[in-house]
Amino acid sequence: MRVRVTLVATTLAAALVLGAAPAIAASSSSAASRSSAKVVTIPELVAVRTAHHPGFDRITFEFKGARPTASVGYVSQLTEDGSSKPVHLAGGAAIEVVFHGANAHDEQGTPTVSPRRFSPGLPILKEVAQIGDFEAVVSYGLGVDHRTSFKVLQLSGPSRIAVDISTGSSSEAGGSTSGGSTPGGGGSLPFTGSNTRGLLFTGLTMTLVGVLVLALARKTRTP
Repeated sequence: MRVRVTLVATTLAAALVLGAAPAIAASSSSAASRSSAKVVTIPELVAVRTAHHPGFDRITFEFKGARPTASVGYVSQLTEDGSSKPVHLAGGAAIEVVFHGANAHDEQGTPTVSPRRFSPGLPILKEVAQIGDFEAVVSYGLGVDHRTSFKVLQLSGPSRIAVDISTGSSSEAGGSTSGGSTPGGGGSLPFTGSNTRGLLFTGLTMTLVGVLVLALARKTRTP
């Protein structure tokens, strides 16, 4: 009888352990997920640099962490995020740069970029201003001299997003105001017509070679 009771108790204990195992595993898995979620941090904007290069002005946004998603385009009017107040920058046109999933401040709320508005004094890029840093969305306004083509570059080591704004040099390929660029040179097309002089020279050369071959062949046959 005691043996039967012991067997029954052992069986029940094993069943309880096996039944609790999935719940323990699920709890551990959810805890691990919460822990990994805490590790994920939002990229921080840590530097904004500008420079002139042959044919274009470049503005570079450097981030700590991963690269956020960026949208870049011309707008008729720049506005501050939240207040929607108009922002007026130097130049005849404005480009808005918006980073989704990024901050321009640290965990204590201290800005990570300074100054927030400056004039680089470049040929096409006249003024730069931070116009938003709210709910993981960072916005910048670029005052440019006039509408022109630009392209957006995604760079690594460290994480950077650069905007190259054409200065209108004739040696550059044309682009679109939406940020696209046209590959190739400065508008010249490859030559596709016939080259009469080249063909004539090639024909004369082949004729001379043939004459020399025949002459050598005749000398070889002469006893």
